Amino acid sequence: TALAVVCPKTTEEVSCVVRLCAEHQIALIVQGGNTSLCAGASPDTSGQQIILNLRRMRHLRQIDADNACMICEAGMPLAEAQDHAEEAGLLFPLSIASEGSATIGGTISTNAGGLNVLHYGTMRRLVLGVEAVLADGSVWSDLRQLRKDNTGYPISSLLAGAEGTLGIITAASLSLSPRPSSYTTVMVGLDDPDQAMEALRKVRQLTGEAVTAWELFNHVSADILAEAPVGKTLPLARAHPWYLLGELSNFGSDASRGDELIEALASVFDEIGLDDAVPAQSEGQRADLWALREAITEAERACGTSLKHDVSVPISAIAGLARDMTAACAKLNPDLRLNVFGHVGDGNLHVNVLPLKRGEPIPAKLTEDATRMIYDATHAAGGSFSAEHGVGQTKLAEMTRYKDPVALQTMRRIKTALDPDNLLNPGRLLP
Repeated sequence: TALAVVCPKTTEEVSCVVRLCAEHQIALIVQGGNTSLCAGASPDTSGQQIILNLRRMRHLRQIDADNACMICEAGMPLAEAQDHAEEAGLLFPLSIASEGSATIGGTISTNAGGLNVLHYGTMRRLVLGVEAVLADGSVWSDLRQLRKDNTGYPISSLLAGAEGTLGIITAASLSLSPRPSSYTTVMVGLDDPDQAMEALRKVRQLTGEAVTAWELFNHVSADILAEAPVGKTLPLARAHPWYLLGELSNFGSDASRGDELIEALASVFDEIGLDDAVPAQSEGQRADLWALREAITEAERACGTSLKHDVSVPISAIAGLARDMTAACAKLNPDLRLNVFGHVGDGNLHVNVLPLKRGEPIPAKLTEDATRMIYDATHAAGGSFSAEHGVGQTKLAEMTRYKDPVALQTMRRIKTALDPDNLLNPGRLLP
């Protein structure tokens, strides 16, 4: 419920709206593609907040192949930014399931992660600078495309991940990378998640920085993929408790490098004892393998409303966390299915609890117990209850429970300094 929805087309129009709202003490809720999983872009129920949607601000202001960067407006969909980079012969590597709708501004504000963080880093690492409207309507801009600027506080990095609470990002200068000349992609069955971590360590020793994605998912993911309406089966010889989808990128013109990467994978898998593996023999087969990984979310949705968790731990702890949470969940209720999948190369797992019966809600007590078990186990392992989805409105209580009090106090001081009237995305991020 909103007082109004405003869709500006320029930074100047955003500035005018913010100044007007500051004058009349009206809160602004900033929206991009509206794909938040934590209610980060939803107004409250008062009907007194204005939605500021940036979907009309989607221009490519500049692309510079020599400097390997581009300047995009905040409302540009992520997939569109990827296309612009490709047209220039370069790569914008951020890749997430919602990239057709999620926008540049939103992915910066939430510091989005996705499939390729292992190699390229999160969105914050890809941002060279931003343009933003601050709470008083003033415009701060740093779109100079510098890789080095040691002249004070990194304001752009501060706004990245701030979920719109410190300023409204209207444009960004983004770092681009060389496009891989080819990919080596493989799916393999595992007995234990430890094998995924051991394989990652050994493959990186043999191939250096060639590993660009390393995805893990469990048998529950495979089971629901095979169910209607998705109806997709894995191209392996038999069923396994866990599965790995790994990808290595070949940079440069050496065609034989792809064969070397396949040989490296084969030698590692043989050493570990992984004998059920399927490599992609063509770009079409590569697309088919990734389509299976991307369809996990669709398959889960078909089961009904699940309980979603997005956690991260040090990479060395991820196998133990996956195993321990699965066992603990079975103790809560032996019929409860835990759908575990994620980006193990950077320590990020999605741990989602499926309904006991298709289409029926998970009982409230079980919801509470499962969530507390997952977050407590993550915290004990030195991890975070939010790896890439942000905090929004739904995880405020977890900020109070798990965040360092000194860090919270520091964040509140920064918020007060930049938005003293609490008009930018109030009720998000900070409890």
